[in-house]
Amino acid sequence: MNVLVAIFALGTLVALHEAGHFLAARALGMTVLRFSVGFGRAVAAYTSKRTGITYQLGVVPLGGFVQVKGMNPFEEGAAEDPRSFRNRPAWRRALVVAAGPAANVVVAWAVIFGLYLKGQPIVLDEPRIGQVTVNGPADRAGIEPGDTVVTLDGDTVSSWADVVTRIHARPGKEIALELMRDGKTRTAKVKAANVRNKGLIGVGPTTRLVRLGPLDAAREAALRCVDVTAGTVRALAGLFSGAPSDVEPVGPVRIVSIAADTLRTGATTFFALVSYLSLMLFMFNLFPVPALDGGRLAFLFAELVARRPLNRKFEAWANLGGFALVMGLLVVVTVKEVFFG
Repeated sequence: MNVLVAIFALGTLVALHEAGHFLAARALGMTVLRFSVGFGRAVAAYTSKRTGITYQLGVVPLGGFVQVKGMNPFEEGAAEDPRSFRNRPAWRRALVVAAGPAANVVVAWAVIFGLYLKGQPIVLDEPRIGQVTVNGPADRAGIEPGDTVVTLDGDTVSSWADVVTRIHARPGKEIALELMRDGKTRTAKVKAANVRNKGLIGVGPTTRLVRLGPLDAAREAALRCVDVTAGTVRALAGLFSGAPSDVEPVGPVRIVSIAADTLRTGATTFFALVSYLSLMLFMFNLFPVPALDGGRLAFLFAELVARRPLNRKFEAWANLGGFALVMGLLVVVTVKEVFFG
């Protein structure tokens, strides 16, 4: 059941991305032929008599598309239709292309806004343990929620950040923790698990539930979106520069698995992940790769600079090549996740 909910959530994010393109194209007076939630053969479809737009559900739930007349420059009748994508000013076409990623930012902001209104657990930066994973290394060593870490391998710690940094630096090693419980000290020895060269013992911080009013929630949600996006950009920059990084390619199978696991921890954590995934969709689609929104925006920028349309045959072949590249990478990552973990 959790897997189905995760697939539905991911499909909804993609559908909302496409809804951004759809609404912008309609608002800017372009001819929209089809709006599909899901790819492949239509399992259900409805064509509006008033607008002529076909709304459909595809057999493959992950994905979707909007067919704007003339987005394919060689589409039959596109050249003759003044409301087709190819015949509209470049700045309007750019707005339609950018509306998809923009929709993902709006969705992420709205989810985080709702979480802040409901109440968000805020980490208290103190060396007191708030959660212990059942049957994890810390649990097996007798560590309990409420224990305060006094020293770690003889080094005094004064904040939760200290605890995390020192444990992460000891993958696969035994760690001696001096703990304070009910006014008495005791020592626990824990062997940290080695997870991608990072030490983990299965503990979490102490948190406090904080609810914000609408204005504060709106501001904090916007700041959170900026922080997550900036942090991801820095991580990607480190990856491309060869610096150590935790970033790795993740495909739909792994994303659905992570979302399903997160759902088991509670709705708040799950929706926080949904907001993060929405921001990742925003960033992924802005990569300047042909067929992605970022590639289309790059072509439109070049057209604005040149003050004339680019070679449509070249653009079409570039987009086809970009689509093949993205699909190829997706297949490779998916095969790796399915057969090699």
